[in-house]
Amino acid sequence: MKLTKISMVIVLAALAALAMQSAAAQETHSHQHKSEEAASDEMTTATIRKLDIEYGKITLKHQTIKNLGMPPMTMVFQIEDKTMLEGLAEGDSVRFKVEKKGTALVITTIEKMQHSGH
Repeated sequence: MKLTKISMVIVLAALAALAMQSAAAQETHSHQHKSEEAASDEMTTATIRKLDIEYGKITLKHQTIKNLGMPPMTMVFQIEDKTMLEGLAEGDSVRFKVEKKGTALVITTIEKMQHSGH
């Protein structure tokens, strides 16, 4: 039952991402190459909700992912390399970059944010 709910959340998040990407693709393509490149270089902030090191997945409560036109939400991502999860823990604040590779959303960069004032 729990696996079914998780699977449903993943499917719904993927469908939402595809719908948003499709809408973004329909926007005009006039001279926005530099702004598109800048958006893809921007990192998104998030809080780690769950780590699955064995399967190379991470659940993040993230802010807007500008390069994908995705609003803030909590969802599961694939990790490009499982070693990227080393040193991370549930509850950590992170910055990350994600790219669409085939049908998957894959985190290509992730770094733990340093807390100031502690």
